[in-house]
Amino acid sequence: MPKRCPRSTANPTEPETHIVETVKRICNRNFNIATVINLLVMTIYYLIFVTSTDYIRATYAVSLSTAGFTAGIMVIGCLVGRFISGNLLSLIGCKSVLFLGLLVHAVSLALFFIAGSLFQIFIIRFLTGLGVGVTGTATATVIAYVIPKGQQGFGIGLFSMSTALALALGPFLGIFLIRHIDYNTIMQLNFAAALLCGAVSLSLKKLPRAAHRRRPFFHINSYTDPRVVRFSCVVLLAFLSYGCIQAFMTAFAAERGLSGPASLFFPVYAVAALASRPLTGRQLDSRGENIIFFPIFILITLGLFLLAKAATGWLLLASGLLFGLGFGNLQSVGQAVSLTLVTPSRFAQATTTFFIFMDLGIGLGPYLFGFLVPIVGFDGMYLSLITTIVMAALLYYQLHGKYVSKASRHGKTSVSLKGSGAA
Repeated sequence: MPKRCPRSTANPTEPETHIVETVKRICNRNFNIATVINLLVMTIYYLIFVTSTDYIRATYAVSLSTAGFTAGIMVIGCLVGRFISGNLLSLIGCKSVLFLGLLVHAVSLALFFIAGSLFQIFIIRFLTGLGVGVTGTATATVIAYVIPKGQQGFGIGLFSMSTALALALGPFLGIFLIRHIDYNTIMQLNFAAALLCGAVSLSLKKLPRAAHRRRPFFHINSYTDPRVVRFSCVVLLAFLSYGCIQAFMTAFAAERGLSGPASLFFPVYAVAALASRPLTGRQLDSRGENIIFFPIFILITLGLFLLAKAATGWLLLASGLLFGLGFGNLQSVGQAVSLTLVTPSRFAQATTTFFIFMDLGIGLGPYLFGFLVPIVGFDGMYLSLITTIVMAALLYYQLHGKYVSKASRHGKTSVSLKGSGAA
């Protein structure tokens, strides 16, 4: 039966100077380059999300749902990009896959300027999502390899702060810029940023290329890892709620007369995630994942309850704070845990598997729970989502958490993953 890779047993009370030294070791050249690229690409991704729907609706005189599909199809492209990345990373290496993803991303943004029909826009947006998916998986895999051994929780927490920052920066810039410049100029700025990412990626040096077992091109295990699938089901279940929060926030806030405070919702989310991730990363490395996961589920549950009952801007922003502490850390800690389920040669497939399930949860949430809104309202829908978090917590304990507990009671740093997704 496979063993889980040991985690560092660092002392949580170690001196501050040692923490500074740890940060310096983690933030090496390749780490910084991958983080900057991830920040810029994800900022472009979220900026397009908040600006494209109104532009497409006005330009092509289509319905809101059709215009919104231009954003939805980017999610589909992102899922496809993440899926194909796993095997490519093993076959041709992180740097080549990263440059390929950035190339597709930049070309798709350039094609926007010659698009002449809505169908062409759909294809272009799919390619944009594809480039984002490949790039995001490649940068996360680079990070997995360059972080010093025993510091994955802290290191991935630092790296994933770039995604949290992009989540706030992209929508904020989109809303600000669309009021002052035209959409074509915004896309030109996006294209320039994409070219900058491509140039920066060329400066990556000496990336490790782990040995791997050759698998058939069409074999599912060439792209994903079965040891991570069952654990990732927990993440899928939990992120159904996040998908609904993201998709319906504008409409929910308008209905409650909270559109002003809602503009600060994701910045508050991002600040909470940014402030807490280094701490949760250190706790993960020193005390294990259970000390992080169970509070995360509690925080998300409280956030959903506050959101459903939000009648004032303060309650709305308080829920954003709780979600930042909850979802913001679920992504980084979950990714770190998924890497402990595999050997380093399978980091690419583990990263791919984790993000596929996370993105799938975000995408499925609005479709599975949106039908409840006409029946029970937004508040009823958000309250119903609490059941998915409870189910995620129970599933986590059954598949993973109780085995971590057993190891902790016996003072072990690795656990046998019976029932935890190990194959």
